[in-house]
Amino acid sequence: MDCDTAKSQVFPYVDGELPAEPRSAMEAHLAGCQTCRLVVEHESLFRETYVTRLRPDPAPPALREKVARLLAGLAGPAVPAPAARRRALPWRHALVAVLLLAVGLVAGMKLAVVRERGDMLTRLADASVDQHQKLVRGLLPPDIVGVSPKTAEEWLRKRLDFNVTVPELTGRDVTLLGARISHLDSVEVAALEYQLDRKHVSLFVIPEEAYKRLGLNEKPKFKTLRHRGYDVIVWRHHGTGYTLVSEIGGRSCLVCHSPDDRVDTSLESFVDL
Repeated sequence: MDCDTAKSQVFPYVDGELPAEPRSAMEAHLAGCQTCRLVVEHESLFRETYVTRLRPDPAPPALREKVARLLAGLAGPAVPAPAARRRALPWRHALVAVLLLAVGLVAGMKLAVVRERGDMLTRLADASVDQHQKLVRGLLPPDIVGVSPKTAEEWLRKRLDFNVTVPELTGRDVTLLGARISHLDSVEVAALEYQLDRKHVSLFVIPEEAYKRLGLNEKPKFKTLRHRGYDVIVWRHHGTGYTLVSEIGGRSCLVCHSPDDRVDTSLESFVDL
């Protein structure tokens, strides 16, 4: 089994719906492929965190018993009843059915929205990690090097059709290595490469419209996750989106914030999508 086939079977595998033979092939592949194993682990964690929480609470026993009696009455033998009651009973059945259907639809809509947001955020994180790796390995050389943040900002603004703000360097351990125009999942972005604690940190500046398509809540401001072995932090400031990728957790925020700023970036998987 190759990676494309494995990724196409992640959902049925996690749901326990794969037949024995494909499931064995999937597990054999996961045993030797860390990338696909991380995808499966992420999907499992996502479901534990969000799907379970969004399931509607069980109905109270008294309500379940009442609904069961009403449904049994639909299929049971006809029992003489006053005319008024005979007229009202079908409406009660219809009302119960509508209420049950509404509860199911609302729960399904919430789950669909959360899954869509999670999928889009995962795609952004995946594209950001790919670009970060290429920057670090020199596969995407910077367009400009050895310049100040202000010079890099002016250079990028002349070539991109959205407001690019490059943070000033506030920490003595932070160095701006270079900047370039890059792409995250077909979206043109500004890519900045830093060095902090002898580690590489990538900052991607995203157009407002592309960030809005993620559909993320405003709180918490910083959406933090661990993806493919990297720490990814996503947020918005003054309408512009940002993504930080590193291997040093919340400390990477020092490329944008001074050491005195209090930035809550506890690294958890999918914080409040």
